[in-house]
Amino acid sequence: MTRAGTGAARALAAAALAGAAFAGCGSSAPSVTPAAYVKSICGALGGWKSDVQNAGSKLQASGAGTATPPTAKRYYVEFVAALHDATQRATARLRAAGTPDVSSGKALAGDLTDAFARGTTGLAKAEAQARAIPTANSTVFEAAAGAVTSEIRTALQGIATISPRNSAALRSAAGKEPACQALNG
Repeated sequence: MTRAGTGAARALAAAALAGAAFAGCGSSAPSVTPAAYVKSICGALGGWKSDVQNAGSKLQASGAGTATPPTAKRYYVEFVAALHDATQRATARLRAAGTPDVSSGKALAGDLTDAFARGTTGLAKAEAQARAIPTANSTVFEAAAGAVTSEIRTALQGIATISPRNSAALRSAAGKEPACQALNG
């Protein structure tokens, strides 16, 4: 279970970095400058990355991998709920970022927000599955936990596979924004 948590945290962090790398997504909210837009999205992604890493660290430190099934389930549910909550908050912050005032800004703004919204939906499903994991015996528990881990991966792959669109203005703004540069560390 510890490896699953670590893998999910790594996948989420990688998705955050991928999103920041193309710095061109958000919502159909008011039009904003490229600099304001990338500052908002990189801030949102930075918070998300931190939340995900904290959730993974907490799961690793919990001892869930060697705990009894009921105890491991409790820690795993907390982990999945933290991923879901973090992704939901990031989605809201990405929507609030507005639409960059660049060519195809509305399309750019929708891509990342939509991917995070789909990720939120997938993680909500994973959380419900985690809450339903049976704990009567280890074999059944591990199989059900594996299915939850698979659901998490599916939700995160949708975020990680976002195709960047080219926007020199957004790339330039992201290169100058400390919040975007911090995502690479």
